[in-house]
Amino acid sequence: MNRSTKTRFAIFQILIEIYKKNFNFETIFNKKITEFQFNQKEISFINNVCLNTMRKHIHCRIILNKFVKKSLKTREYILLSSAVVQIFYLKMKPYAVVNETVNVSKKIGVYPSLINAILKNIINNINDLNKLIIRLEDFPQWFVDQVNRGQTDYLDCFLKTFDSQPSLHLVFKSKEAFCNFREPFTKSSNKSAFVCVQKKISNLHNYDKGNWWVQDFSSMIPLAINNNINNLEILDICAAPGGKSFQILSDNKVTLNDINSKRILRLKENLKRLKFSPEINNFDGLSLKEYKKYDIVILDSPCSSVGTIRKNPEIFFKSKKPDFSKLNKLQRDLLNKSSKLVKNKGKIIYMVCSFLQSETLDIVKEFLKVNTNFSVEKYKANKDTLNVKSLISQEGYLLTPPKKFKNYYIDGFFSAQLVRHD
Repeated sequence: MNRSTKTRFAIFQILIEIYKKNFNFETIFNKKITEFQFNQKEISFINNVCLNTMRKHIHCRIILNKFVKKSLKTREYILLSSAVVQIFYLKMKPYAVVNETVNVSKKIGVYPSLINAILKNIINNINDLNKLIIRLEDFPQWFVDQVNRGQTDYLDCFLKTFDSQPSLHLVFKSKEAFCNFREPFTKSSNKSAFVCVQKKISNLHNYDKGNWWVQDFSSMIPLAINNNINNLEILDICAAPGGKSFQILSDNKVTLNDINSKRILRLKENLKRLKFSPEINNFDGLSLKEYKKYDIVILDSPCSSVGTIRKNPEIFFKSKKPDFSKLNKLQRDLLNKSSKLVKNKGKIIYMVCSFLQSETLDIVKEFLKVNTNFSVEKYKANKDTLNVKSLISQEGYLLTPPKKFKNYYIDGFFSAQLVRHD
């Protein structure tokens, strides 16, 4: 195989492993680029095509259904989807994409003549792609069912932005570190910004100095608008990769815990670069001893992660749906455990990178119904952060779908502050 065909073959292998076997993208991607010993330019190309094929997965299915009357086999569908994305969304030369896709089809046992004919037919006859309309019913049934369980007033902005490339948002250790930053940016608070350049993270200014970390604007808000988190004992019960704890480590005694040993390794790498050295534990949050009480327990709970769909487009691409029964039970159990670890007049900050009702409002309302010694402390915007009033519900929760905010794309996210009163 020539190098160009080899990159397309690797793309096919990565996508088929995710689609059929539900592998995590980062895991299979790293495996394949190591296996084939690609250079940096080839790695960037593969990453770009894979991510955009998954982001445009629903678009591709609609396009292919218009031009292919028979039911496509999985290998045919994956190969054609990748080619459609390269030609129409990444604007690569059609003849080159068709030739290399045909070469890969020979390698994987798919009829080359079929692939060639379908792609040429689409190229010659497709109308304006801007007229392609994505509706809720085009999504996986599990997502449709979850959305229909709650309010759908966010649906329009979600449908318009779910497949967009994510914006890069950085949070800084201090105002001084922010002032020393030398990349084009748009300020989002007195210690954070949306970065206006497309660069490898490690090539951004002052990466090696550990002055900042990557954290989505939505997930930054709960702690950024809390002006009174100082000199407190805090437990971050599901801490890795660490963004929320990093926000408060300079002014508080924070214990970081996570059940996942691999995520702990990543957490330690981040802490080393940022020159932080807090206590780190690798325990199951549900088995933590309850004799020690904290002023604040941060619970960034495991969830479907559907709010991060732009960064993790495999969520809709995988054939296997999230196990909501298991996730919801874990969310309830961790929230109940947190209630036993927080002091009187202390609070739990519950968070999920989801906007689905079953992982957000349902969990909190059920908790408050059973735990009558807890109440909601409403979030309030402050002058140091971009005006986020539109992201705060009447009940005082932070709740947003993935959307465009101040000309940047932010993740879907939910958070509630629950105060204990004994």
